[in-house]
Amino acid sequence: MELNPSKRMAGVHMPPIHPIMNRVRELRSIGETVYSMAQAVPWYGPPEGAVKALARELEKPGIHFYSPDPGLPSARGALARDFLQRRGIHTDPERELHLTCGASQAFLGALMAVADPGDRVVVLEPYYFDHIFAVEFSTLKTDIVPLVEGRGWEIPWDVLEERIPGAAALILVNPGNPTGSVLTEGELKRITALTGENRCALIIDETYQRFNFSGSGYHPWQTGRPGHVLTLGSFSKSYSLSGWRLGYLFGPGNLLTEALKVQDSVVICPPTPSQFLLERCLEYTGWVEERAREVEYRRDRCRLAMKESKGLQWRESGGGFFTLAKIPEGMNGYRVAEHLLEKYSIAGIPGDAFGKAGKGHIRLSFGCLSPEELEPAMEALASVDLTGVAL
Repeated sequence: MELNPSKRMAGVHMPPIHPIMNRVRELRSIGETVYSMAQAVPWYGPPEGAVKALARELEKPGIHFYSPDPGLPSARGALARDFLQRRGIHTDPERELHLTCGASQAFLGALMAVADPGDRVVVLEPYYFDHIFAVEFSTLKTDIVPLVEGRGWEIPWDVLEERIPGAAALILVNPGNPTGSVLTEGELKRITALTGENRCALIIDETYQRFNFSGSGYHPWQTGRPGHVLTLGSFSKSYSLSGWRLGYLFGPGNLLTEALKVQDSVVICPPTPSQFLLERCLEYTGWVEERAREVEYRRDRCRLAMKESKGLQWRESGGGFFTLAKIPEGMNGYRVAEHLLEKYSIAGIPGDAFGKAGKGHIRLSFGCLSPEELEPAMEALASVDLTGVAL
């Protein structure tokens, strides 16, 4: 007998990045050159010294065991000190800070801690599609607020102010994925006040916080501990720990207690070796800042190359790894992505994958090109010509 899947999960589509990355691997397996600007995986690895220190720790039996559910006290303490020294954010590592299996698991815990089945969750569009999947399989209602593409991807404040009352949560990605937009201090303070006044949780995904090239580095917890703000992030980009699956969640202790129930049920605890590696990585002052300057250089090169292309229009990126470039009116984003891959060896993600507001765009990640790939990839990008192509 074959069982039908649940309606809840059958209605959730697999991330669109999967078939694109499968095609990238397929082409590379037959010797084809592909410049992957699709998935945001940094070209660099963790600090070499940190990896060597971890190798020595692997000889100790304890590193192979479970850690406490919220993470090792030493690792949480090290991260709390980093937040305080680098950002002026005070967190109690015992009650207000958890280590997680990446930002995605942190997001699910935060979402389940503040929303009940059937609750409404406000999402700004273009959105990060994994957030939408988590909202949908949590049996919550997605309330989309499209950003306005003008001088940047701007918040329609009148619409947002109408939608926040009665909502369980607002999801915010800053710097943005896929837009690369960065909020000003005034904008983030306005959002924090709006959600707080309406008893609406504010869930901030700051995965690209270390790659902020413009705008403000302000965070609401720099000036207090607003009881409705939950923040999550990842070390996949900053220290290139994507395969080690390590992220964080911080916020009010009463909400983190509930998020920890999700963590214990789904993964029990974050990987113990990853936490040892993080502690060593945090000792390398200035290392991430140097990587951020290299990512910013790649952004600038991508901007110049795209301006030489025909049919791709650069959209400014104030932070993160992405630009959500405009494609010619009427073209199908999926066909454009396929055309770029097959003809120009450039892998990107169609903007449609990030919601209706992303239609007519393609997301390209400049933050994953190695030094050897960068110039040939930019030459390929500059050579793109979409004029007269039926897509």
